[in-house]
Amino acid sequence: MNKPQRGQLSLDIKLREDATFENFVGDAALQLQLHEAWTYLWGGAGSGRSHLLQALCHRTVGGIYLSDLKRHSVDLLQGLAMVPLVCIDDVEDILGDPKWEAGLFHLMNEIKDAGNRLVVSGPQPALRLPIQLADLRSRLVSAYAVETCELSDDEKLKVLVQKAHQRGFRISEEVGRFILSRASRDLSEILGLLEKLEKETLRQGKTVTIPFVKSTLNL
Repeated sequence: MNKPQRGQLSLDIKLREDATFENFVGDAALQLQLHEAWTYLWGGAGSGRSHLLQALCHRTVGGIYLSDLKRHSVDLLQGLAMVPLVCIDDVEDILGDPKWEAGLFHLMNEIKDAGNRLVVSGPQPALRLPIQLADLRSRLVSAYAVETCELSDDEKLKVLVQKAHQRGFRISEEVGRFILSRASRDLSEILGLLEKLEKETLRQGKTVTIPFVKSTLNL
């Protein structure tokens, strides 16, 4: 993991070890790596935005990943322009706050002047964000846009099987399709179910079958 910088130390944010480009399913990973300009990454809940931002920080020495900004003072942004890469997750959390909007706008200008990179994520296209500061809206709208598209069922199945393997147990395609047919369509919630299965397989010492999934997850 990259050596923590000022922002990571103050927020105590640790990058997830499994947040890599190699285990991300979808074209957004490649697009994010091909362009080094300002980037606005957008997509629905559970579409992998946080995963991609953290993966980019893993690839960039000194990169900083920031989230839950509304819990902190805007002073957090001071000095970040000199960091090679700043990734700000869930930008919608601070929109509508004049101090935060002004702080982010000034940070973007400072990062551009310093020749470093900023990647901001949100749940919808920049034009639809509830931004009050016109200059900030202009900056985000002009950024290179990357969308984390909703995964197909086959892609979700691939993620499910892959994540289970990384956690040390096996899920067959039959079991994976059963989970997807009964569970929420939100990938983050599906992966939460996977965590429950991991704990129960370790506790009970059983393989993951459809009856096991039914009893464990109440599906």
